[in-house]
Amino acid sequence: MFLFLKRIPTAERLIKRNPLFYREFRDLLGRMERADLDTRRAIVERLRRRVLRWARAMPGYGGYDFSRPFEELPLLSKSRLQNEAARFQRRTMIPQLEVATSGTTGQPLRLKRSIQSMAIEQAMFDWMTAKIGVDFAGCRIAILRGDEVKDPNDTAPPYWIEMGDRKIIFSSMHLNSRTYPEYEKKLQAFKPDILSAYPSSLDLLTHLAGPRNSATTFKLAITSSETLGNGLRERVRATFGAPLLDYYGQTERSCAAYSYEEGVYHFIPAYALPELLPDSEGRLSIVGTPFWNRAQPLLRYDIGDLAVVPEGGNIEHIALGLDPFLGIEGRRSDCLKLVDGTRVFGLDRIPSGVSGAASVQIVQIGPDAVLMVVVPNAHYSEETLAVLRRKFYLKVPQNVDLRIDLRDSPYRLPSGKAPVFISQIQGAA
Repeated sequence: MFLFLKRIPTAERLIKRNPLFYREFRDLLGRMERADLDTRRAIVERLRRRVLRWARAMPGYGGYDFSRPFEELPLLSKSRLQNEAARFQRRTMIPQLEVATSGTTGQPLRLKRSIQSMAIEQAMFDWMTAKIGVDFAGCRIAILRGDEVKDPNDTAPPYWIEMGDRKIIFSSMHLNSRTYPEYEKKLQAFKPDILSAYPSSLDLLTHLAGPRNSATTFKLAITSSETLGNGLRERVRATFGAPLLDYYGQTERSCAAYSYEEGVYHFIPAYALPELLPDSEGRLSIVGTPFWNRAQPLLRYDIGDLAVVPEGGNIEHIALGLDPFLGIEGRRSDCLKLVDGTRVFGLDRIPSGVSGAASVQIVQIGPDAVLMVVVPNAHYSEETLAVLRRKFYLKVPQNVDLRIDLRDSPYRLPSGKAPVFISQIQGAA
């Protein structure tokens, strides 16, 4: 039902800015931002006790000893949530939104969201954009994410769907150098205030628009769902005249953070509690407990992403949003895993500074074989591939077979995402 209502602008606004929940949370965000450490601790503890109360009624937490300190409760894994989703969901006559992800192994993750949680999330986005002078509620929105706009085999325009007079959804699947002029004309006609996009889709858009000196502009770009690439902020500002808000969240809504400038991220602990736990290699893994979704309360959910924090940073201050951190490194599995046990991280740095490529992806197709998918831009030359090859082997052993495939659009997952690294041997593609 909610998916249908989302296509009716008035109904969508009533759900997402529900007066029963929206204003209270906007006020809480403001209080939290002004609060000192002790006040933040108290607010988080109050919200955490409520989630613990909700969780006690869920069969999935039946074996938990709630007399133990919160930090000693078991971590909730994604695989358990996939296999036992119903045991963590509340049955109620109140309508709830059902969500299913594509899953990294082909097994969907089925989730439920309450009406309250949707209003809380919208209040958070409105608060984030208001901090840089943009009124989200009054904006015209263009979306360039993973939405299924049309059959990917249908290559004729249009490549978008208009949702009333204030929202338009573009197809990321169809965006390439041949189709870009149609996107440019529609963007200029629609005049969006905000462009919401996957980082990979926005990156490709900037590379296609830049050489044309496009007149397309908007007030703000919002990115999420993928790791933000180096230099994208500067390209977006130079190409479209817009600042960039990078939002870190997940389908499970188990943690949230935002950034307006390179290397400066803040968690939003009024929305969800992040825990930063060292893994076996000393990196900080993110575990999240969301505060506002009574339909499916999650306790200490192991997100699988890694937080990059400054050396000597105060972990508690970072988790409570007092101090910034440097960014999200991506999932723990985002690395080449070679047959001799070698792990190669930081693959997103390989395309950095290579001007002849609109996008570059690393696809592990075998234990010692990699396919590099390259989408050229107007500055492409044979030297582009030579530079990419040299940078690849500065990180990866020479015995790994590198094949390069030139394409006019990136390799995309079923979700529509086009991440820098994809592992086919781990089932991610």
